[in-house]
Amino acid sequence: MAEQRPYRLSGTASDASLRQTKIVAMLTLGVAVVVVNWVTTQHAARLFGYSRTLGAPWCYFPLIGLLYHPWDWMVWWWRWHSEPTLAPLWELCTHEAVYPMIALSVMAMGAIAVARDKGFRNPSDLHGSARWANTRDLRAAGLVDKRHFLPRRLRRIAERAKLLKPVTQRAGVYLGVWRRSHIRECGRTHILVFAPTQSGKGRGIVIPTLLTWPHSVIVHDLKGENWALTAGARKRLGQLCLKFEPASPESGLARFNPLAEVRLRTPYEVRDVQNIVQPLLDPDGRGLPDHWSRAGSEAFEAFILHRLYEGGEPTLGGVGNLLFDPERKADQTVEHLMRAEHDPTGALGWKDAHGNPTRTHPLVAGGMRSLLDMAEKERASVISEVKGFLRLYRDPVIAANTAVSDFCIDDLVNHRRPLSLYIAVTVADQDRMRPLMRLVLAQILNRLTERLEYRDGRAVAGSRHRLLLMIDEFPTLGRLEMFAESLSLIAGYGIKACLITQDITQIHRAYGRDETITSNCDTRVAFRPNGIETGRLLSQMTGETTVRHVHRTISNSGASVSEPEVARPLLTPDEAMRLNDSEALIFASGRPAIRAAKLRYYTEPFFKQRAAIQAPLKSDRIANSTAAEKTANAVTASSVSSPITQKTKSLAEDRSAAEINSLGKAAEPQPVPQLAFLKFAVDHAGDAAAITNRGRKKERLL
Repeated sequence: MAEQRPYRLSGTASDASLRQTKIVAMLTLGVAVVVVNWVTTQHAARLFGYSRTLGAPWCYFPLIGLLYHPWDWMVWWWRWHSEPTLAPLWELCTHEAVYPMIALSVMAMGAIAVARDKGFRNPSDLHGSARWANTRDLRAAGLVDKRHFLPRRLRRIAERAKLLKPVTQRAGVYLGVWRRSHIRECGRTHILVFAPTQSGKGRGIVIPTLLTWPHSVIVHDLKGENWALTAGARKRLGQLCLKFEPASPESGLARFNPLAEVRLRTPYEVRDVQNIVQPLLDPDGRGLPDHWSRAGSEAFEAFILHRLYEGGEPTLGGVGNLLFDPERKADQTVEHLMRAEHDPTGALGWKDAHGNPTRTHPLVAGGMRSLLDMAEKERASVISEVKGFLRLYRDPVIAANTAVSDFCIDDLVNHRRPLSLYIAVTVADQDRMRPLMRLVLAQILNRLTERLEYRDGRAVAGSRHRLLLMIDEFPTLGRLEMFAESLSLIAGYGIKACLITQDITQIHRAYGRDETITSNCDTRVAFRPNGIETGRLLSQMTGETTVRHVHRTISNSGASVSEPEVARPLLTPDEAMRLNDSEALIFASGRPAIRAAKLRYYTEPFFKQRAAIQAPLKSDRIANSTAAEKTANAVTASSVSSPITQKTKSLAEDRSAAEINSLGKAAEPQPVPQLAFLKFAVDHAGDAAAITNRGRKKERLL
């Protein structure tokens, strides 16, 4: 019979278990030997009557008496072993010390032998080595905090005395519960959650994380419960809480104008406009034919640039009003844009295709020329297509909520205080608001990933605060190219994403079966799935293990019994679909699968108390004079005939603490005067610095 030699890699869990068993056995043996000898020494000293001839004791305890060193009985035997009258005493010491030490040594060697036999013979991994994670694996992955054996007060004293290093407070995303510890992902990597509806993803992941996350956060709040349960706690943490609900007619909400983020008259204006047009032309993320995408984007960019330079109504609703003007036909609008003067003084030095100076923006003139070169039906089709994409902003409620900006994107990471932006969309408005939600997220990601700083030979995020993207029902937003292509890169800019989906089929429907969303998320969390495809995925992610089963063969010559090794999934698809409602599967890269318990915030007093804090009645608003600053910058640029470089510091740094309402009970916000948006007062070039100073002084928090 051939000898069985199971396939095994060095450094596996069995090797670590054997090493741990050896360490524990040897330490136990050493402590036991010391205790046995100490008891023998004290017994011998008592029989000697604690005579002074025994030598000086080690110490004296009032309740115990004199204490000698554990090995003193051997010293005494060495001195007086030739005395025949003391022979019974030495025999007694031998019985009390030597025999127990021999027995303890045999027990320690037996424990090591049993561990070696169990580790190298029984658990074979010939067909697979998958197993469930243990506490050691979770600590190695950094998912649970290390144990501190000292009480909190003693540890603080030791830290003040610089005997121990201070414990750093970690900020992370809550994933579940392991025994009596919370599982948190505190790294820079992204998280993907598979959780069907009403499975507890909000109660166990979203709400506990929002109640404790100290940095900036963007929350895709579909039902409004995240604002109601966490905004009060985040306000008390010293954060600014803004609620952007564009489809709501309620007062006291934050507003955001996507066109206000265009850095006009700078080298970045074309890029900013193109980043706005791209998601508008593809509102569902399904893609458009190349011809229509190219023709529509050129016209769309021209319309937006004209509206911004004209300054009358620099919003997406204003662009729609330009095309829906009942007093002007489409061809007349195109002719008007080709003749419009966007730079009346010619300070920007624009030139047409022939190199002649022009006061019409070259991109606007080029886009309108492309439209005029088309056939009449094709031109009407392109304009009609652009109108269709702007139909959402014909709603007066949405037009009002996107008319001005109460915050800018740079404030999310560079404001003096962290920002919590709740993007709320009701279920009734989810489909029609998808284009605007996609546009806002795309703008945020594009703006915050423009610059990367390098310090001490490595790349670091050049922002004040980290940013967490808590995106619930992520696939319902459609295919976002930024997530599809650069999810693994945005972590380097201080952005951490927690994406939540109901099923893997939702991601496949939006991003295809060759998607990279799953592979770019190092940590994946799964609750009991309802679809068999997700069950198969979870079974494959847990892996296969090696098991033994009894195989009995009966023949004419007799019966034989064997225990062959076979492969078995650690978790079959049907077992995944039959998980307990209180269980959660957590997959961390490079670690065994974790079978943990769900976290429910309302069962723990810490989270329950924070969730009970009343949410602010009104959203915070960061009212900055962005238009005034842009005016001053443009005047300065005109005086020196050079473009303005991108501003690298947010105006939020100049805000004073006295202007911030830290209690969350803001007074009725005063109406913000509608400044002449992006109209450049070239006649007052000498007052540029004064305009800038006045604009900064106007900056305040309503």
